[in-house]
Amino acid sequence: MRMTDFSTPTQHDPEDRRKHLDFIQSVVTRMSAASSNAKAWLLPVVTAAYGYALTQRADSVALLGLGATLLFAYLDANYLRQEKRFRSLYKAVASGRYNIETFSLQPDDLPSNIPTKETGDWPPVMPRWVNRMLPGPSVWLSWSVGAFYLPVAIVGVVIACVVH
Repeated sequence: MRMTDFSTPTQHDPEDRRKHLDFIQSVVTRMSAASSNAKAWLLPVVTAAYGYALTQRADSVALLGLGATLLFAYLDANYLRQEKRFRSLYKAVASGRYNIETFSLQPDDLPSNIPTKETGDWPPVMPRWVNRMLPGPSVWLSWSVGAFYLPVAIVGVVIACVVH
């Protein structure tokens, strides 16, 4: 059940709130671990693809490595967006100012006045399907996504051009 009245906070048992925060923190930890795993899996995949493309002069394999880079970047950006949304939920529950259902693990229960940059979403003017499909610009431009995947993608483009 989603709570839509965010104006009047309800009284919650302090122990319930602590347990709720523990649940949210465990989700944030899982998202962070999944993000690290995406990076860990990407490196051997692109190293093998780019190395093979260079030694065998196969530009199609370099493009395959570039495609893997884009796929892993999307996965990682999605993990980061979810992590940001759960961190925002954590802050909202910890503050006690919002009427969020006890033990809710739905970031959609967040009040609408939380800035989209904090939740990793697009601004509200974007169509709903964009918010559901693509992480927002604050996620793509973050140091953990943009600064990691962009150089790997540039290397793939350069290798594809060199071997072509």
